[in-house]
Amino acid sequence: MKVTFDKSELISAIAPAAGISQIKNTIQTIEGLLFECPPDPKMGDFDGDTANMCRISAFDLEKGLRTSVECTIYTEGKYVISGSKILQIVRALPDGEITIDIDSSMRATISGGNSSFEISVSPGADFPTMPMFKGDRRYKIPQYQLRRMINETIFAAAVNEQRVALNGELLTIKDGKMTLVACDSNRLSCISCDYAEDVPECEIIIPGKFLSELTRMLKDSEDEVEMIIGNKHIIFKMEQIYFFCRMIESKYIDYTRVIPRSFATVAYLDPAELRGAIERASIISEDKLGGNSKAQVKFAVGGNKIDISAVSTSGSVFESVGAAITGDDVNIGFNCRYLFDALRAIPDSVNRIRIGFNGSFNGVSIEPSYGSDFSGVDINTTPELAEGEEKENFLHLFMPRRR
Repeated sequence: MKVTFDKSELISAIAPAAGISQIKNTIQTIEGLLFECPPDPKMGDFDGDTANMCRISAFDLEKGLRTSVECTIYTEGKYVISGSKILQIVRALPDGEITIDIDSSMRATISGGNSSFEISVSPGADFPTMPMFKGDRRYKIPQYQLRRMINETIFAAAVNEQRVALNGELLTIKDGKMTLVACDSNRLSCISCDYAEDVPECEIIIPGKFLSELTRMLKDSEDEVEMIIGNKHIIFKMEQIYFFCRMIESKYIDYTRVIPRSFATVAYLDPAELRGAIERASIISEDKLGGNSKAQVKFAVGGNKIDISAVSTSGSVFESVGAAITGDDVNIGFNCRYLFDALRAIPDSVNRIRIGFNGSFNGVSIEPSYGSDFSGVDINTTPELAEGEEKENFLHLFMPRRR
């Protein structure tokens, strides 16, 4: 195989794929990228002209990526090349044309300008079979919107939880809403946006680790990403990139049952002020040198303020944040990191939140000041917002520390 690429276009194609191929695996070819010049119909359908196109694939048996890049093909071929090696080499070569020339002894010469490298490759036939990129349900959403929804919920997704479903996020499309939910037993985060009503309903669980990687590929733009839902896989199509994974085949918890609909105490305040106070409290509460693993921050809610305090072996901190409070006074403690993650996920467009308390030992919720659909408020009927503020529909729920 002999083929020539433009350096910048080749890097754009292999950089996201190389991150998947670097996962250590007992199957050696999984640690490489499959180069098909031109795309082989036996390896899957290809949209468009294949005459001067190279298709690049990465697959670790759970998730994968497939993309394509324009090139000049002198000799056709299909080979597996180390993803980490080729990315390092191509980045190091001078700008301009990059040529990959593979001989019959499975040696690839990668050259550009006056520089060249030689590495070993594997036959393309050894690459594992990838799923077909087909599905009976297709949905489109602006990339910035999906990226924002993931970023505002992913912090609450579990990692290595015995209940497999909690290691992912629940995605539902129903009744004109798209909703994402994440939960790790100690905290819950959910967000929704308006979506077309004349589409098939959907309820699937997507692995959290996959969604974290997806956000790095999504652009902060109006460009659409297409979600294709198959039998066992979900595929996200962004221009020439297909990024996919196996869905989690399990039943998600009924998260609606744990969301409180009324509160004994409600505080209205500026999220930026509270976030700053919690960040300062974490300097003391997360005292690793002092051996403090509790990372606890305490709230005293009452009057027209919330008193925030933390104590560790290295010292203490105290601060008050102004708030409009209704209901009973309450004293409660939190994991500082849990609280900070929830506050950091609040969109910048939300300049006032409400925090609901039901005593010192029950879950605490954070929503926009006008509430959310999740707690039983129809946000479409809420008052007009201040200039520059947008209506958001989210809820974060987390449990207090009980000692």
